[in-house]
Amino acid sequence: MQELSRKEREKINRRNEILQAARKVFASKDYASATIDDIATEAELSKGTIYLYFDSKADLFLSIFEMGMEQLISIMLDSISTNIDDPIAGIKDLIKRQLIFCEENIDLFKIMSSEAAKLDLHCEMAKTGNFHKRIIDIMIQSIKILANYIESGIKIGVFRDISPIDTAFVLRSIVQGFAFKWVMEPEQGKLSDKAEFISTLFLDGLRK
Repeated sequence: MQELSRKEREKINRRNEILQAARKVFASKDYASATIDDIATEAELSKGTIYLYFDSKADLFLSIFEMGMEQLISIMLDSISTNIDDPIAGIKDLIKRQLIFCEENIDLFKIMSSEAAKLDLHCEMAKTGNFHKRIIDIMIQSIKILANYIESGIKIGVFRDISPIDTAFVLRSIVQGFAFKWVMEPEQGKLSDKAEFISTLFLDGLRK
């Protein structure tokens, strides 16, 4: 793998600094009222510098979403590799890790649940296919990883012979639903305490 030049590393670091600033502003002010000026102030950069890296507030929101999804994908891959020969233990571990990730990144999930952000993103998607492709690509990547793992469990006779893709969508929807419900009402207790319930509910339907 070719080593990045100093200039390339600096650009990546600057982009990540802007994303962290945007994440902080969106979480504290809410997406609708946050402005590029607010983000520039938080990042201690000029507004023009922000626009060198991102086209709009919606682009920043989508990039934060992509960064969060990439972190979740990394968690999935680590969980799968740790439990490569035991899909049941792997699914349980994967659910637990995802719920813990949500607990540790509640600000990220608050941003992702913003109706104003979703509306802005929808408008951008209507104007350009690039936004739509970026969302679809990262979502498909995560679903395929999970579907392939479920398929491996089917092949060794642990899981029932049902559609791995559909099953992966079901699991993702269950975990996401619990996560967003908890984000709206975090006083209910630890989200990760729901891991055993979700695992039992899902695996009882999947187990052969």
